[in-house]
Amino acid sequence: MRKLYVPAVALALLALQGCSPTKPPTDLLDAASRSLGSARSAGAAEYASTEYRSAGRRYDQAQAAEAREEYDEAARLARESSADSELAIAKARLAKAREAVDRLKQENSALDRDLTEHASPEAQP
Repeated sequence: MRKLYVPAVALALLALQGCSPTKPPTDLLDAASRSLGSARSAGAAEYASTEYRSAGRRYDQAQAAEAREEYDEAARLARESSADSELAIAKARLAKAREAVDRLKQENSALDRDLTEHASPEAQP
């Protein structure tokens, strides 16, 4: 009987340890919140709305999981929210850079037209 008792107790302890709650992922939730704020400041709501909304949704889900004391799930969702926020920031920066390039191309075209008009033979005396 003792041969069955020791492994059964050890197995029960391991099972209980696996079920015991981990600590709340407050660091990850704080980081996800900061990342979401950075994405908002970078203009992600306008330039990368899909990723920005996904980050917000995952952050909300992470907070709900934490409230249910599902800390592993909350940690995973907080990490995903941060990753989505970082992607949104990168896409917003890229979109802004493309806008700036387009604006500069238009300005260069206008300058080229002006130079062409002033360099035409009709403009010379």
